[in-house]
Amino acid sequence: MTEWIIQIVQQFGYLGIFLMLILARVLPPVPAETVIPLAGMGAATGEFNLLLVALAAGAGSAVGELVWYLPAHWMGRERFEAFLRRHGHWLTVKPEQVHRATEWFARRGGVAVLLCQPLPGLRTLISVPAGACGLPMAVFLLYAAAGAALWSLVLAGTGYLVRVGFPWIADWMVPGALVLFIVLLAAYVLRLVRHRRDNRRAEREGISRSGG
Repeated sequence: MTEWIIQIVQQFGYLGIFLMLILARVLPPVPAETVIPLAGMGAATGEFNLLLVALAAGAGSAVGELVWYLPAHWMGRERFEAFLRRHGHWLTVKPEQVHRATEWFARRGGVAVLLCQPLPGLRTLISVPAGACGLPMAVFLLYAAAGAALWSLVLAGTGYLVRVGFPWIADWMVPGALVLFIVLLAAYVLRLVRHRRDNRRAEREGISRSGG
């Protein structure tokens, strides 16, 4: 599949990057972002422009995330809050925090959308609360495109530096991303364990008070 993606980008240039990033957000397993460092290498030979690569990737990523944003937007906040009350423990959100969390996301969720763009999977999932909590579509697209463009500029810049004589950067790219993922996963698991422990403690205290 990677070879097919590379052929599309070589044939259609920036439009190919735009289309492949849409596909990657609609179908997260598609490894479309692998072409961005390659486009950065092409920038070293004059085939691409780093800024235009980042802009094409950012726009494509934001448009692709609409596939997840729009159904959640149509679902609405009330049904989303009901979902969180049933399953919010997996997000370490307590029932009494649900309304407060959705209010916060409606006001400041754009920052969360921007910051999640470098994180595979999470950048797609963040589109759901953004839509359900009523984050305006224009704001969502702006932050999603900005975050994705900045991350794409990093990836393309890495490819550029590798091509012009700094190949050791590529050796650190994957391990660095893996370490970041492990740290984030560990932080989530730790928070989930603490959340469940606090819930059990609150339940035991409630039972002891009612029994006494």
